[in-house]
Order: sequence, then structure tokens, then C-alpha cells
Amino acid sequence: GKWKNRVSNSLPNTPAMLYWFSRRMTLWGTISFNLAVFINLIIAFFYPYDSGQAIDDSLLLMLFWVLTGLSVLAMLSQRYGLQPLTLALILRSIYHLGIRNTLIFLGTLNLINKVVFVVSFVGNNGTFIMGYKAMVMDVEFLYHLGYVLTSTLGLFVHELFYSILLFDLIYREETLFNVIKSVTRNGRSILLTALLALILVYLFSIVGFLCLKEDFIMEVDPLPHIAPGNSKLSDLTQQKLCSPVLFSFCFCSADEFSSERACDTLLMCIVTVLNHGLRNGGGVGDVLRQPSKNEPLFPARVVYDLLFYFIVIIIVLNLIFGVIIDTFADLRSEKQKKEEILKTTCFICCLERDKFDNKTVSFEEHIKLEHNIWNYLYFIVLVREKNKTDYTGPESYVAMMIKNNNLDWFPRMQAMSLVVTDGDGEQNEMRMLQDKLASTMKVVMTLTMQLTELKEQVCKEAKQNRLHELESNPVPPHCEVDVPTTRPYR
Repeated sequence: GKWKNRVSNSLPNTPAMLYWFSRRMTLWGTISFNLAVFINLIIAFFYPYDSGQAIDDSLLLMLFWVLTGLSVLAMLSQRYGLQPLTLALILRSIYHLGIRNTLIFLGTLNLINKVVFVVSFVGNNGTFIMGYKAMVMDVEFLYHLGYVLTSTLGLFVHELFYSILLFDLIYREETLFNVIKSVTRNGRSILLTALLALILVYLFSIVGFLCLKEDFIMEVDPLPHIAPGNSKLSDLTQQKLCSPVLFSFCFCSADEFSSERACDTLLMCIVTVLNHGLRNGGGVGDVLRQPSKNEPLFPARVVYDLLFYFIVIIIVLNLIFGVIIDTFADLRSEKQKKEEILKTTCFICCLERDKFDNKTVSFEEHIKLEHNIWNYLYFIVLVREKNKTDYTGPESYVAMMIKNNNLDWFPRMQAMSLVVTDGDGEQNEMRMLQDKLASTMKVVMTLTMQLTELKEQVCKEAKQNRLHELESNPVPPHCEVDVPTTRPYR
């Protein structure tokens, strides 16, 4: 076919290899994600490698044998046996080769596997046939290309780049993807609500700067002078900082270093209210100085704290959370609805499962035998690859429909099994109607005969009554007619 010829011309010796890679795209993706998880586990447990802490070889060997046993048990149950075995082999590699060499090996393997995945992805989607512009516009292809770039950075630049690969979980899991979409779908509403929160924070900062500047006193913890690699201060540093001469400057006991003013400028007020006000459950009042009830600005401070709490914390922030939660609920409902449609509706004819109740063919048999989507796909490929001069009548019709992007050749709301079943039912109904019609005709004929007899009897009785009337009422004399007599001729 045309697609096969293009592949053969561009890669003359690799169509079979491309086909082999493309058929196992899911496998390459699973291997890539598992390798990323294993690499990040090694980094999380052992980084930095030059910290001076030696690895307990006996612990590694014990973990190796434990994981090997778990993998054997898991393989007997035919579930999740490869992951423990792979982890055991990684621990064995760390024991023999070291952490850094094991990471280099796994990183190289991950990079090669991801390149194979990209090749299989391109082979499945036919992206390279569409041209470079289509490849650049394909977001999914660019995502996998970025994955390859990140793997390269982790292998040749720094190991911590591997942590970015864990975001592949969002791409693989639809539930996590919906969590992200719950924020991005109504992003404009969330941004506008956040802008409203910033405006309110700005107004509260102005009020605090003008009226409550003295209350913006924050408790701070000065950075202790700890030598690198030690968890406690050295004796020399402790003596210098906490000597009797410099006792007033010692961070561990001096009062002037335990708090500082946080609203000397409007910008500092905005930063303080934004940072501490939004992060505290009770608002900015939880971190400000607690005033005495005898102070003249005590009522203003109470109103200030309560207004910030009710307006910003309760109303505005909950508006943002409400938009996100409602969007996630809508996405979950849409997902459940789509899954329900896929389970209970035929993709080809759109007939629902209940249409096949009490029928000779079940819904499962219908979607597997009558309207199998793969059979329709094979037929479309056949029509596209077949020579036009060899088309039959239906094939010519379908080819024209496909060329015009018209799906009217799909059977909509009908199926052969239902037509046969409905035909038998219609024939039975026709027989019943014919029987009823015949019996009705017999009744009509009987009634017609009875009506004719009744009519004749009525006419006969009417004649008899007329004769009786004539006999009982003779003609009067003046009504008699003189009949002339003729004399005979002589």
C-alpha cells in the first residue's frame, strides 16, 4: 500500500523492525517508567555518594535475598514478579559495581528504551509521513522528545534531572491527569479569583501600613553558625558567640534577634500579609503582635483580623477551592459517563444493551461478531489499498463515502439480528391480523345476510299492510269512472 511503500522507500531495510517495535509500544512505556522509578529510588537513598557514609554490604545482601524470594513467590502467583526481581538485581549491581556505575547503566538503558519507544510511537501514528511541521505540532510527540532530552541530561549532566521523569505518572494515569485538568480547565476563573485575593491583600496591607504598623512584629530564628557536616556548634564557635562579653549578641539568648519589624515599607507589608496571612488558618492576625485590651487601637485590630479572616480566608480561598473541586467532580462524572457509554452502547450502530434483551443475539455477541470495530477498520484499509478498477459496487460506494468523510454507510440504529427477529415477529403479527380480518369478514357477511332478510321481511309486511288498507277503505262512488260501452256491429 501507499503507507507501506513510503516506509520502504524511507527505511528500506527496517519495515519489519519498525513493525516489531510498534507492536510493543505499551511494553516500552512500562519499562521506561519502572526504570525511572528505580533510578530515583537509588538517588533518594544514596545521594550524595561521596558523603563518607559507607554502605552496609550485609544489608544489601539481605535485601537482595529477600527481594529474590518475594519475586519467586510473586512469579508463582503470576503477578508483580518482575519488579522485585529487578530491584534485587539492582541491589546486586550496587554491591558489585557501585552506586554511580549502576546509575550510569540504568540511565543508559532508560535512554535507549525511550528512543525505542519514540520510534514505536512514530510507527504507530505515522508521524514521520506527515512531515516535520506535523511532528512539531504534535504535542504528544514533543512530550516524548522532552522525555528523551531529560534522560540525556540526567545521564550526562546531573543525576537529579531524573526526578523530572516521575511526572510521567500523570501522563500514564487518567485520574491524575484529570486532577491537573481540574485546575487548567477553569484556569481563567481561578486566575480572576486569585487576582481578587491579591487586590484584597493589597488593601489590607495599606490599612496595616497606615494604622497598624507597630503590630507587624515577626518572631524570627537566626541562622545558627554550624560547621558543615556537624549537627552541633563547635566549642570554639560556641565560646565566641556566647561569651560573657558578647552575651547580648548571642543568638541563643538575645532578645533583639528573636523579633523584627515587618512593615516599615508598604512592600514589606504586602509581602508579610501575602506570605503569612494566606498560609495561616486564622489569617494574618495569628502572626502579628498580640495587643493588650487597654490599647487604643485594640478594637481596630479586632476588626482588621476578623475582616481578613472572613473575607480572604473563608470566602475568597474557598471560592478557588470550590472551582477546583467542582471541575474535578465534573471531569469524574464525564469519565464515568464515557465508560458507561462504551460498556452499554455499540460503537458502530449506537444501539444500547437493552435493545438486545429477550433477543436471539446478546449484546456481547453483537459487538464481537456483527459490529466488530476491527472488522470495519480492516474493511476501510482494504478499500484504501485495493485497486479502484477491482472495486465492487458496495466497495465503490464506501470508498466515495470515506473520501468525503461521510459515515452514512455505517448502520445507524439497526442490526441484522434485530431485523431478522423483528421480521419473524412481524410475520406472526400479520398472520394474527389476517385471522382477525377473516373472522371479522365472516361476521360482516352474516350481518349483511341478516340485514337483507330483515329488509325483505319489512318490505313484505309493508305490502301486506297496504293491501289491508285498500280492502278496508274502498273507492267512493263519485270517484267511479264511467266506462263507455260499445254496441256490437250488425
